[in-house]
Amino acid sequence: MEENKTTAKETILDKFKSDRDNYSLEIRRNIEKLNNIKDLKEVQIFFLSTRQRLLEDNHTLIDNLSKLKKGYRQKKGKEWENVSNQNMRYQGHEKKVIVEGKTTELQETIEIIENQISFMDGSIKTVDNVLFGLKTRLDLEKLLG
Repeated sequence: MEENKTTAKETILDKFKSDRDNYSLEIRRNIEKLNNIKDLKEVQIFFLSTRQRLLEDNHTLIDNLSKLKKGYRQKKGKEWENVSNQNMRYQGHEKKVIVEGKTTELQETIEIIENQISFMDGSIKTVDNVLFGLKTRLDLEKLLG
């Protein structure tokens, strides 16, 4: 069972790394296309659609994170009760260490998803900045003729 958890976590890590690499590469390639005025419309469409995909993916992650945090709190509560109901006497900090040890897997998964959400937020800001710069450039092109 421990192997399945590790494998699932590694699968999530690999998927998120792949997603980050793909988004970063696509954004970088299309920023480079901004040099050619003929590509501006295509680049604008790309960034608008990419922004939408990022937002949708981010909201999905936030929903999943919310569910995971709820499960984490429930599991942590159950583990706290289990430790408290044992015949052995533990001090408060010892109980905390035991409970944290038993809920580490969920906590790590939560941290992985939070990191991905941070990446998505940063990517959305980057796309917003590019779109703002693109709009300014198109306005200048119109002004200059």
